Amino acid sequence: MNQITEYKFDSREALFQQLLGDVMAGLSTAAAERSQASMLLSGGTSPGALYRMMSREDMDWNKVWFGLSDERWVAPDHADSNENLVRETLLTNKAAKANFIGIKSPGDDVAKGQAVSHEQLSALPRPFDITLLGMGLDGHTASLFPDSVDITTALSEENQMLCQPIRRGAGEVPRMSMTLNALLSSREIKLLIFGADKWHVYAEAMTRKSDHQPVSHILHQRNVPVSLYWAP
Repeated sequence: MNQITEYKFDSREALFQQLLGDVMAGLSTAAAERSQASMLLSGGTSPGALYRMMSREDMDWNKVWFGLSDERWVAPDHADSNENLVRETLLTNKAAKANFIGIKSPGDDVAKGQAVSHEQLSALPRPFDITLLGMGLDGHTASLFPDSVDITTALSEENQMLCQPIRRGAGEVPRMSMTLNALLSSREIKLLIFGADKWHVYAEAMTRKSDHQPVSHILHQRNVPVSLYWAP
């Protein structure tokens, strides 16, 4: 099993200071050594503070490429869009010069959009230098939800697509997620979680690999180092 590096902090402020330093160091090293750096970003409420901090950092931002781990199938300027979050928090201030490739492609049908999204995403430099992921109380990461009819395909080692449509129950907006294979084409993965409840989910996922807790597939692989950042 993968050796997970666990960083536990007393406050979210302390966590974000450490994570900011670690992310910027990784991007700076990649840009210096390979003339380009790439990072997959997580959506949701947790990483917004990090993105705002990153936007004010000094960096050769024109050498940096950002993509998303997943996206709701809504317009890029929609309030629920991860791309919208990234544009408002990260791709501003000094980081306005960074490159960004979204996962949403034109059209309303997420299944028909898969091939176009895959083609778009192929322009991102791989392996990704850093992939930042979150985790839900159901053990999902990116949009790899355990209750989706598409989860087995998305987690399959044979799936060579970069992205997979994720369809769930009635009333749930369909999503596009990076496949497990795509997420694992990273030099390192950083997993960001807050609170005691999520710590318990993480601890359970550490005990065994299961499609019922998709994050466990990240934790139980041997090829990509994983760092966990936790605060109350």
